Amino acid sequence: MASLTTLVPLLLSLSLSPLLVTVNGQAQGLSYCGDAPYFPSEYTCYDGAKLCPISYGIPTLPCAADGACYHAGMYECGRNGLQLLPEASAPFTLTVQGALPRLQNQAVRACGNYLAFGAGARECTFCVNAPPQYDCKTYANHTVFLGNGEMAADVPGSQYWFVSPTDGVLKFTEGGKANNASEISLAGKGVTVYQNGFFTYDGSPFWVGCLRTLPGGTVGTTRSYRIYAPTPENLAKTNCDQIKLVASAVASRKEGTYLYQ
Repeated sequence: MASLTTLVPLLLSLSLSPLLVTVNGQAQGLSYCGDAPYFPSEYTCYDGAKLCPISYGIPTLPCAADGACYHAGMYECGRNGLQLLPEASAPFTLTVQGALPRLQNQAVRACGNYLAFGAGARECTFCVNAPPQYDCKTYANHTVFLGNGEMAADVPGSQYWFVSPTDGVLKFTEGGKANNASEISLAGKGVTVYQNGFFTYDGSPFWVGCLRTLPGGTVGTTRSYRIYAPTPENLAKTNCDQIKLVASAVASRKEGTYLYQ
């Protein structure tokens, strides 16, 4: 049986060892903000005294005016407290933020009338035999959006992004003469985009990303995430994750393309 003189140093060493837990698959030690314990993957400590949560990989900030923690992607803190950011006025790209590292900072791409992200997501841009006023060499060929529901596409008749009323999936129209009038009428509906902030649906910053096999791909291999509105039906789907979409302003609609396919 161990003696008391043997046990005391052992107990002391255990009490001084940092507490390690696994958070999102990574071992993390407990830290302190003043007297409050916290895990750095879940909270940020400000001025050694104020804890604010990290939500979907995005740190929230403290607002001294009212003591609240807020998302800089949706609010700004002024003398009188929090107020909503202005809505997007410049063309923008979209990136994904999620609770898991594999969902962080993924670009949203347009292809096959769907908006998607992930390793298998393709960016399908086209500019061949365009009218003479459109120089194909001037396009950066990224997936770029406008706040009014348009895509940054110069094809006559333009192209539009919208949330499908059938299943809530985020899509874009064929473009030009192939545009569907009923789809154009849905352009941008239900969505508010904040300048260099969140791309929100019905007041919520959350969306749902669901893994789908791409056309022509082998089931379970060539896959990307399609993006769905956070309806109760979509939130209940399997192989899906809740995400946030962040809009980042770009200099010009020429960052887009002539036509998205």
